[in-house]
Amino acid sequence: MELDPQNPLSFEIRQEIASAYFAALKKMVASLEALKAFDLALVSPTLDSTQITRRTELLEQAAERVYFILIQREALNLSGHERFFEHYEIPQEVRRSLGKPPRK
Repeated sequence: MELDPQNPLSFEIRQEIASAYFAALKKMVASLEALKAFDLALVSPTLDSTQITRRTELLEQAAERVYFILIQREALNLSGHERFFEHYEIPQEVRRSLGKPPRK
C-alpha cells in the first residue's frame, strides 16, 4: 500500500495500519501460548473427549490468528514467512491447519 507522504492523513493511516497489525499479532501470540500451555499441562498422553474438544478449539484459534497475520503481512508487502514462523515458534501442526475452516 503506497501512501502519499505529503498527505497529512498519511501518517494517521500508517499508525492505524500498524496498530491493527500489532493488535492482531498480540492475539496470535496469546493463542499460540494458550495452545502450548494446554499441551504442557497435560498429565496423561491420552486425552478424554473434553480435552480433545478444547485442544481442537485452541489449535483452530491459533491457526486462524496466524492465518490472519499472514494475510496482513501480504497486504503490507512483508516477506520472510519462514523467519516469521521460526521467530514466533509456530508449530507445524498449526501451519498445517492454516486456512482450514473451523469444525462445527
